[in-house]
Amino acid sequence: MPRYLVATRRAVRDSAISAREAVEAEAGIKLVNGDDPHMVTIEADEDSAKRLQAKLKDTHFVEPEIRRELT
Repeated sequence: MPRYLVATRRAVRDSAISAREAVEAEAGIKLVNGDDPHMVTIEADEDSAKRLQAKLKDTHFVEPEIRRELT
C-alpha cells in the first residue's frame, strides 16, 4: 500500500491539531510512524489520501513518501 507523509503546517501548529491526531480517526488510513506528532507516515489507498488532503488542506500537507533504494 502506498505511504504518505502528513505534516502540520508550521504557521498553524499552535492552533491546529497535530498530524497524528488528524489521521487517527480516519477510515482507510493506517498510522505507520507517529513518533513526531506533527510529521507522521501513513499507509492509505489513493482515494483515502486524496480525501484526507482535501479535508486538511488549510492546516496540513499530505504528500506521497518517496523511497529510493541505494544500489
